[in-house]
Amino acid sequence: MPKPTPEEMAEITRRFENFDYETAVVYEAGDPNTPAHILITQALAAKMYHQRQADKAMHEAVDAARTQGLSWHRIGLQLGVTGEAARQRYAHT
Repeated sequence: MPKPTPEEMAEITRRFENFDYETAVVYEAGDPNTPAHILITQALAAKMYHQRQADKAMHEAVDAARTQGLSWHRIGLQLGVTGEAARQRYAHT
């Protein structure tokens, strides 16, 4: 996901600082009256969360494989990419 521009960050900051907890509309999980755009936002947030968790697990697995002596070539084969692509993606910088 690309980093927000300075203008986008300013808008995010403005919205955060002006958020009114007293007037906010809260939708309970499973509420059949939840608007579709809220459901999409919730689904996107869940997808992003799970993707970060999966990325973390993959990094940990590759770290363990390297600790156990697997070559980047072998790791790449397991991932379906070249060893160099695996190294570029998972090597610590």
